[in-house]
Amino acid sequence: GAWDVTFSILLLLLNLGMQAAFSIIILDEDFMGIPFRKQEEFAKRWRTSMAHDYQYMDLAGRSLVSRVCAVDGALILSTTQATLVEQINSFLGLKVDEFEAVFFQPGSLLCMLCILLWSLCVYKEYRSIWLGLEVVWRIPRSKSTVFRDNTFHSICKGRLKLLLFTYLARAAIASLLLGAGIRWLAGTTSITDLMLNAVALNAILDVDEFLFAGFTPISIQLAVQNLEPVKMKYSRLRSQLESFGLLILLIGTLLGPYLLLLQPLAASMIAVKKELCGGNQTFVVGRNSDTQLNAGLVTKSSLDTSELTVSELAVERHKFSAGYEAPYLINFAPNPVIFDQFLSRDMATEVSNWGLCIETEIFQPTGPYYGDPLIMPMVELMLRNAAYSLGHADSDAVGCAGLKHLCSLPDARLLRMVCGNTCGCSDPYASVWHKVPTQGCLPACLQQGTDALAASACEDKVVTEEWDLLWDIYPTSLGAFYGSDMTASSIYPVMLNLVNFMKSAGCSGLTNQNMQRELGTRTLWCEGYPSLWRPLAGLCPVSCGCLGANPLPTYCSSSCAVNTAG
Repeated sequence: GAWDVTFSILLLLLNLGMQAAFSIIILDEDFMGIPFRKQEEFAKRWRTSMAHDYQYMDLAGRSLVSRVCAVDGALILSTTQATLVEQINSFLGLKVDEFEAVFFQPGSLLCMLCILLWSLCVYKEYRSIWLGLEVVWRIPRSKSTVFRDNTFHSICKGRLKLLLFTYLARAAIASLLLGAGIRWLAGTTSITDLMLNAVALNAILDVDEFLFAGFTPISIQLAVQNLEPVKMKYSRLRSQLESFGLLILLIGTLLGPYLLLLQPLAASMIAVKKELCGGNQTFVVGRNSDTQLNAGLVTKSSLDTSELTVSELAVERHKFSAGYEAPYLINFAPNPVIFDQFLSRDMATEVSNWGLCIETEIFQPTGPYYGDPLIMPMVELMLRNAAYSLGHADSDAVGCAGLKHLCSLPDARLLRMVCGNTCGCSDPYASVWHKVPTQGCLPACLQQGTDALAASACEDKVVTEEWDLLWDIYPTSLGAFYGSDMTASSIYPVMLNLVNFMKSAGCSGLTNQNMQRELGTRTLWCEGYPSLWRPLAGLCPVSCGCLGANPLPTYCSSSCAVNTAG
């Protein structure tokens, strides 16, 4: 009927419109997204802006870039970059630390297979169009269309033009879809998305079949199905030429996209990964806006998971504990303000909050606060933190005495604060290095040493093992203070000369004008340096000019004033 024919024509136009719309959308730059080659610029910007920012280190002390390049699943920052690195590794078959293309590339192979599959679907459409054109062209022309016995005996020019337009439109749309589909597939960097995209493209090409099966009236479907087949004659020459042409088409389908699209994509992926992850990943940078200096810190590699940091151990120990259990390594703040203070205050501020000497007044049984239910758990937690920070995990068993060998380490600030007596803060004759508040010694412990000096004679001490140790660790202590290896400095030979001289001369060496000052800070040994060592006047009051001095210098013991008066 007329309505069936009209509706079928509308379905035909709908099919052409849908496929044309899909073609336009796929060809649109917004749909295709940013070309992958531009990711190199974004990667360079990310690497220089935030990848090495110290603020984005994790509790393990690993930089953001090392975690991204290791595809750390615990990331909450730069997940886009981590996903990109993972896609590149999967697509090119690379390991985390590989930056050169390998022979077997799973993504390239799968992409070629998907492109071939899509091309075959379009070539199938081309063949259908060609055969339809050939059949229509063989039908005789007449003023009117003659259709009987399920066969077209003639066709009018109007219908012929309509059919030719339909076939040409289908061919044009198929060509657009072929180019757009290959370009889309070749730009898909996710292996998991490749198959889905190939299936989606095939569905676009099958829109005509879906409309025919679902909406075309049954009478039209039966008429099409009952058409008598048209016999076609193929010569041997035509068959040979067709086979040769199809072979060239197949080779072109494989080589063209690979050489023009996939190889440049692989090269761009390698370049992007080098920008994201190439070179040194194990450092972070921060800038002090006041001093206008950039500070750097060497970090752990994300591949190094052998040891947990103290912060990670604290979390590991506490994450499943009940609310009533005392924390093992975490000093919980009662409110956010105190929490911020915990994080921001330095060691000098920390020790100023304590008006007592922890070891002698809390840990020792004779101390007034021994066993205090409030203070004791707090200082035990501090001792554990000190021990764990220095790689010693059994502080509860060994106590301060078992950690004595660690006291002289530059990083043992918290240990010196908790174990001031064992570490020599209260001993006026111990090594002077780090016996200052900024290096962990509590003022109350230092005062005990000052009181001991006041009760002793004002005289130089003889050379002992402690004296030799004081000078032996001089280069190491100074290097740790400045964050440099002093052996690489031009003053290192001069430093060794000073060490050897002072070890042999004893306190009297301080009277030598060439040896009176520390080489790095140019501070008098006798006066001390508040950031690193206490005055040597406690060991060598006579050589430092304390005996008989009037007025008495602040770094001298009051015993010298008493002796002078006597």
